[in-house]
Amino acid sequence: MKINVISLGYQSSLYQVKKIIFMAIIFQMINSGCSGTSPKSAKNISNPQCPDKPESLLDSKNVKQLQLASQTLTETGQAKADQSLGYTFEAKSGQKLNYQTNDDICIWIYAPDNQLITSKDLSQTGKYIMQVSAPKGLRSFELKIGLDVSQALITSSSQSWQQNIETTDHPDTTNFVRNHYIALNDRQYAETWKHLSPSFKKLSGSYSEYQQWWNSVREIKIGDVKLINQNTDTAIVDAELWYFLNSGKSFKDSNNRIYLIWSNSSNSWLFERKSSP
Repeated sequence: MKINVISLGYQSSLYQVKKIIFMAIIFQMINSGCSGTSPKSAKNISNPQCPDKPESLLDSKNVKQLQLASQTLTETGQAKADQSLGYTFEAKSGQKLNYQTNDDICIWIYAPDNQLITSKDLSQTGKYIMQVSAPKGLRSFELKIGLDVSQALITSSSQSWQQNIETTDHPDTTNFVRNHYIALNDRQYAETWKHLSPSFKKLSGSYSEYQQWWNSVREIKIGDVKLINQNTDTAIVDAELWYFLNSGKSFKDSNNRIYLIWSNSSNSWLFERKSSP
């Protein structure tokens, strides 16, 4: 009987040891799940599946030069996980990079100092590089890219610009814009053509194409015209405009933000470009 008691005591002790070991393993698993290694926190801003830095080198033969403006360019291609495509473009400090895609791709932006940036607000003047690849495998993509003035820059410089308005002797910008569209209503195309900068004329096509378009507009309704910002050489004006066509159709101008530049040679404001606010 004494041997049986010892045997039972031994088995009981062994059971307690196994129970302690089992609980220790469970505790370790739970603790590891809570404090184990977590995924990278700095993810690529275009796709959370992408790493924070490119994992493939960008070959110069796969880089395309772009001339970006407020008008959006559409680029298409095939992105690979192990082979990147690139786009390079010039930008000025204070501009904003706008890009959009519905496809599963990775996008990284390099500033002129070759540092990766995670903001679309561009703080440096110079050449930027956009690197594109796929998170895995092969992906066809369509990418829309454009540049605009950064709203942050407009807000931060608003006070200094407003001070410049008080000291400049240039004609009032809101009157200039309003009179421009009144002149278009009156078919004074030779005069309004002079109000366009060389770059804006390129976007408008030839003078005959310019005339042809405005001849298709029966009437321009001009709403509120207000100054957003102005300094000695540039200004931004918002204008509410509705176009009533000879065909009977009508629409509101969605690109109602007008960027003006001052021309010393013509001693006048000029339309530089238009975009949506």
